[in-house]
Amino acid sequence: MRLFCTSFALLLCSFYLDAQIIEKPLGCFAGTNGTNPNVVSHPDARGILLTEKWSNIESTPGVIDFILLDNKINIVKTAGLKYALAISVGAFGSPEWLTGTLGAGYFDFEYQGQNWKLPLWWDDIVEERLDALITALGERYAADTLLSHVYVSQMTVNGIEGHLNGVDMDAFTSSGFTNEQWITCAKATVLKFGEAFPDKPIVFEIHEIDRDTIVPATIINDLVNEEELCERVGLGMWWISGKTSYQPDLITYISNFQGDKYAQVIGRSDQVERFQDSLYSTVFAQAKTLGIRYIEPWPYEFQYHTYDSLLQDFNTWADNNFSPSDTCAVLSNVAFPSEEEQSVRVYPNPTRGPLYLKTDMMIETEVSVYTTTGQMVIPPTNQKEVDMSHLPQGVYLALIEMAENTIVKKISKID
Repeated sequence: MRLFCTSFALLLCSFYLDAQIIEKPLGCFAGTNGTNPNVVSHPDARGILLTEKWSNIESTPGVIDFILLDNKINIVKTAGLKYALAISVGAFGSPEWLTGTLGAGYFDFEYQGQNWKLPLWWDDIVEERLDALITALGERYAADTLLSHVYVSQMTVNGIEGHLNGVDMDAFTSSGFTNEQWITCAKATVLKFGEAFPDKPIVFEIHEIDRDTIVPATIINDLVNEEELCERVGLGMWWISGKTSYQPDLITYISNFQGDKYAQVIGRSDQVERFQDSLYSTVFAQAKTLGIRYIEPWPYEFQYHTYDSLLQDFNTWADNNFSPSDTCAVLSNVAFPSEEEQSVRVYPNPTRGPLYLKTDMMIETEVSVYTTTGQMVIPPTNQKEVDMSHLPQGVYLALIEMAENTIVKKISKID
């Protein structure tokens, strides 16, 4: 083994181009546009989700007006709260001029008794205008310290969630849809959001596509490995209900996913038929089981204090199980063969204590663990199991040294 650097500061300077600290939300935000005074003053509301339609921001091509969105933001900021941002595009939120005046391609379908036009995500005009919108949003809000996170706009039915309810998939395929096309468009839009909001968490809401998990799972799996996104992308589940009968395979995927998870409750607590055993409490039990760090109950719950104890309990649980910030270290001059890199796996991550190192090759390895500020907390060892149970929750860096190369893995320790 080559000698390990004794100075962690030197190691960081030597191995990293940049180390980015990302603040990530925890606990309960009030759901869509909860700007009622009783909502923003609720002691367990840590923020508010604010949404607006693209058509209300850009009523004429190239003419951007943020006044409606700014009015909501100002209410939330005056209350001293953070806000999440979600702009609806797709069938529900896109301006008429996109498919009318500009002539972008679209797909006709019927949903909830109405006829809709769904702009084609892969159409050049749609791509160009959507990119311009995202750029304008970033220029307006990216530097706002009270902006907590941003949801990705999707060319889906409601323009934020990932579903295509009401869309005849066979007919949609005739209009150009393929799984590969959809995945490519989704990833390109996420990357654009990442560019426009360089230090904010980015959340992509997932639903089955054509009754299958392949598309959403591929999108998320690819995005969490995008180096330029610096591990800021999390998945969104805007249909958490306590039930497992709806999209069960996708629930299994969410359960196994090791990255950040965000959720929105499927309905109000008085809509008891929407919850497992007609119990609103099952939502929060499921959120804990799935490892979800953040949840959006509807504003109704905050305004009328329906389940304050559940909100308070989830806030405490989230604080005890997740870190409010994350460190993304971008490797600079560490080079290693792709086969060797891919052979090294560290699991489980997050971990409650035991951390296992596995390689598919006959490689001698040595592992040490540091805090993100440079303090060694576990000295170098050639054991394949490292015990982190004594460490407080937070983010750590595992340095894995091999004969010629060093790999750095970010590890989340939870209680």
